[in-house]
Amino acid sequence: MPWACRSTDEWLRRVRGEPSPSVSAAVARILAEVRQSGDAAVREWTRRLDGVDRPTSRVAWTGAPALPPALVGALELAGARIRAFAARSRPPEDRDGLTEGGLSVRTVWEPLGRVAVYVPAGRFPLASSLLMGVIPAQVAGVRDIVVLTPPQANGEPDPVTLAAAAWLGIVEVHAVGGAQAVAAAAFGTESLRPVDALVGPGNMYVTEAKRQVADRIRIDGLNGPSEVVVWGEPPAPAAQAARDLLAQAEHDPASVALLVSQDAAWRDEVGRMASALSPELASQPGVGAVVVATAAEAVRFVNALAPEHLELWGPAGAHAGQITQAGATFVDCPSPLGDYVAGPNHVLPTGGQARRQSVLGVEDFLRRRTETRQTGNSQPLAEAGALLAAAEGLDRHREALAWFAAEGAGEGAAAAVSAAKGVAR
Repeated sequence: MPWACRSTDEWLRRVRGEPSPSVSAAVARILAEVRQSGDAAVREWTRRLDGVDRPTSRVAWTGAPALPPALVGALELAGARIRAFAARSRPPEDRDGLTEGGLSVRTVWEPLGRVAVYVPAGRFPLASSLLMGVIPAQVAGVRDIVVLTPPQANGEPDPVTLAAAAWLGIVEVHAVGGAQAVAAAAFGTESLRPVDALVGPGNMYVTEAKRQVADRIRIDGLNGPSEVVVWGEPPAPAAQAARDLLAQAEHDPASVALLVSQDAAWRDEVGRMASALSPELASQPGVGAVVVATAAEAVRFVNALAPEHLELWGPAGAHAGQITQAGATFVDCPSPLGDYVAGPNHVLPTGGQARRQSVLGVEDFLRRRTETRQTGNSQPLAEAGALLAAAEGLDRHREALAWFAAEGAGEGAAAAVSAAKGVAR
């Protein structure tokens, strides 16, 4: 076998690693300093970590950078598909739940007030992540969206990321990354007002910072190094499988890219191709193969791993319905399609968190509230509530409900409420 071939248990242990104490301590220090000193701390940490000295993180707009027409067209195509998919997945603004017993109850979805979208730009500036974060927020109805992205060597954000922000109508962009960006968004600084939510992938320091501020702002999840499981069986194209494994491996040396197959000859062929295409990526410790004897064993392994990306090729596609724990599934197509133009979001749970978390979506930018309205005789409901309150020993609750049952919940009271509404209008 030309690459690492480990047992299922070994791969599970690797994917579910815990944050290192040193990273947690470093992040805690940055958060504390930004919370205390604001822009001064952000400037100092950006100088130390990025080698860039900016008096303020906020980018002064001088017009969107010009891009080649073909690239503009690709951004527009990707954006249109992301928006169309997001619009179809948005919960209704008002959803009737139940109307009986003299009460109408419903769920109302409302957008968050202000959100930040983190756009990585470390080893590779990812303008596509801006589309994936901003567009669902816009579909949700969020009116105040800020983009945070690390500065390049010249102190400014990646020009493609800036152009994408301008195309989407974003007017507030900050050239700041790392834990200091998360801290600024959570606590606020002189240049950056605090936000209600922060979404987007980042490195281990960004992820740990999100973990540490999750009690203060909403986060989308703890997105670690990229992962893909490619499960293929002949006659699936080995050349495509090799390229898809390398595509995820190039994100980060800590990425996990696993080949699963019952067919030893096919596994070896994919491994040889990957090693020939990129010996450096194919030899990373997170790149390798998993030997399974049966399809049932493959299903159990994938569900236990809960990978960020899952590809099913050839006969493996027949088992798509049995795999319930994966961030995004691709059947007979490459996962990089999902990174750009398929339509669903590419901000996905990693590290096994797909067992309990979901892909980034419109609902991450919404909050729910419920509305209960009297529409008829609700006396039986009020009386039942009074009995439950008495059983719990909450006398004031019982009295409030007993009074309502006697005086305000009957047919006459409901009619009076309706009449009063008519007068008010």
